Amino acid sequence: MQDRWPDLVAAAEAQLPHGLVLDGELVVWDTEAGRLSFEALQRRAAARGRGAAGLVARGRPTSSPSTPSCGGSVA
Repeated sequence: MQDRWPDLVAAAEAQLPHGLVLDGELVVWDTEAGRLSFEALQRRAAARGRGAAGLVARGRPTSSPSTPSCGGSVA
């Protein structure tokens, strides 16, 4: 997860309590189309390392509507 979703991992490490487990789905919102974009999600999933960070920098952040639960790790 760290190599494909560095922005989510960084946000989770900075904002969530240690040991929290998130169970949810990742979605990408296309601001121009005003809807979810499966294609953008595929591009982010295929990106690794700096490539994923570059997509974030170009305005393709990922959202995670997740349900928190106790125990385990975030990534």
